[in-house]
Amino acid sequence: MNISRPFIRVACVEDDPQFQALLKKLLVAERGFDLLNVFNNTEQAVASILDSRPDVVLLDMKLPGRTGIECLGILESHMPATAFVMLTGDDTPQQVFAALKAGACGYVLKNAPPEQLLEAVRAAAIGGGPMSPAISRVVISAFQTKGAAAKPRMPGITHRENELLGLFVKGMSAKEAAFEMGISYETVRDYLKTIYQKLKVRSRTEAVLKYVRNQQGPALAF
Repeated sequence: MNISRPFIRVACVEDDPQFQALLKKLLVAERGFDLLNVFNNTEQAVASILDSRPDVVLLDMKLPGRTGIECLGILESHMPATAFVMLTGDDTPQQVFAALKAGACGYVLKNAPPEQLLEAVRAAAIGGGPMSPAISRVVISAFQTKGAAAKPRMPGITHRENELLGLFVKGMSAKEAAFEMGISYETVRDYLKTIYQKLKVRSRTEAVLKYVRNQQGPALAF
């Protein structure tokens, strides 16, 4: 007997009608998603999302009225089991860091390929920290300093775990990292679980940021 996998329950807060239509087209049951609702603004979204408790919430950064970051601030503390992913066309470091500091687990550009968006939702639902490769490059370039001496490994992290974090820093997805390291996707997920425990983080994004700070030295902060 086939046992169907549970749907990933998703809510979206997005005011662009064209992007709303894209989300409705992509997040369908046949791909493993249950799209609960798409809201135009924070004011419409908050009460319903708090009531429905989706697995993943996709938030546009630049909403009319209260911004996506403000919406995240209202919801995040009441919904520790929900993953919040920011959607935007803005890849400036200030915006990226503001979203991550507010509690977003990931940050995806709206012009990313559709499959990348779907993979971001899947990753967020299982505790990952999805970032578009372009966003990863923004984060890393903002941290880089000329002449900084890289440390070979984070304390307590094995060589292979360190290698995996380094590939994520380069913007690779979990599947791409698995191919590069010659291991399975499931092994990458096992490595990630161990890394989260060792670094005391809850997402891939947090792990990557800790890795980068370690590479660049304790004086680096945002």
